[in-house]
Amino acid sequence: MVVAVAAVSIIQRVAQWRERMVCALLFLFPIFGVSLDHWFSGIYVLIFLISLTALYRPQGGPLLSEERLLLYFIAAYFLTFILSSLLNGWDELQTRYLGVEIRYLAIIPIYLMLRNYRQSGRWLLWGCMAAAMVVAAQAYIDVYVTNLSRATGAYSPNLIGPFAAMIAALILIQWQFVHNKRWLLLPLFVGALFAVALSGSRGAYLGLVVMLLLVVVMSLASWQRYAAVTVIIIGLVAAYFTVGVVKERIDIAVNEVSAYFVNEREGKVSRITSTSTRLEMWRFSGIAFWDAPVFGMGRGNYAEVAQGYASAGRIRADVADSAHPHNAYVEALLSRGAVGLVAFLLMTLYPLYYFMSTRQRATYTALLGTVHIAGLMVFSLTDASTFIKGNFISVFLLYLAVLFSWHVRSVRDKAR
Repeated sequence: MVVAVAAVSIIQRVAQWRERMVCALLFLFPIFGVSLDHWFSGIYVLIFLISLTALYRPQGGPLLSEERLLLYFIAAYFLTFILSSLLNGWDELQTRYLGVEIRYLAIIPIYLMLRNYRQSGRWLLWGCMAAAMVVAAQAYIDVYVTNLSRATGAYSPNLIGPFAAMIAALILIQWQFVHNKRWLLLPLFVGALFAVALSGSRGAYLGLVVMLLLVVVMSLASWQRYAAVTVIIIGLVAAYFTVGVVKERIDIAVNEVSAYFVNEREGKVSRITSTSTRLEMWRFSGIAFWDAPVFGMGRGNYAEVAQGYASAGRIRADVADSAHPHNAYVEALLSRGAVGLVAFLLMTLYPLYYFMSTRQRATYTALLGTVHIAGLMVFSLTDASTFIKGNFISVFLLYLAVLFSWHVRSVRDKAR
């Protein structure tokens, strides 16, 4: 009897320490992800390994139907990678990509563990607050100390920009709903916006606007919305005219898109620019999709297929210079086929639907989850890295697991 009691006590202490370790890792997760190589992926792997120990004596009740559906859809998306790779010939490249794609399966034990940690969401948000200072400092150092044209962090503007935009939106939501120490949140929000501006990431600019509008529409009364939208418009106009990199990046995009479609209408060949190349990539993808419409051409085969089309004179040569088509939706359609695109949309739109459809019962957590997913979906319009690169996948899945389990728990508590 004494031995049994001692064993139970040890198990409880182990569970407590496991929860503390995970919460500490969640706090650290956002802080240095854009500044240190492999920070996001490294912490994700650590949390996954810890979650495996929690499978021995699982806590909590059975999964709810909405939780099961989410995990099914994520697993289905992973399976489309396996199927498309096998059908198109598995080689060393697919083995390398498997090390990234396996994160989609790893989220299952992570979710099973995190759903029992009631404070996990708060620790992650506290980490976002600290990360706002870090991304602002990183952007300042990149542009004003090392004299780079744009803030890049350890990777690229297309990571630091979208991540800073997401942090800014999450901090704004906290300012709206959490009234303790609100004075601290405002400078953190401004710091994150500073990093977004200096990144020069047009996808981050667009995603930030969408996320801010979602916060306004979902959390404010009707008269307050008009005032908030006015403030957002004034802020955007001010940023355009006062921040050189913002004006430059927007002007370049507008001019390149305009020139591309004018040349198309007049039957001329467009000048090679980042925008025209992206548009040509998407057009090529619509053609190449029919070569393997069901399961796609397999991840990692984009450049090889594009080179074949370029050699035949059917597309511009610069279209084959990239490893992916710079759009997550097009990437899913081309590499995994129609089946993969459906799985991708289920994996992203289902949790978005659940957050929005239950927002009246738990507005705070619903808004956090909605902004996270909507932001990544907008970022994905001009970049495929959001769902094929290890850092971005780790951010998407870990935030989703924390925020979805938190929201499910909040909705369930309200129903009692």
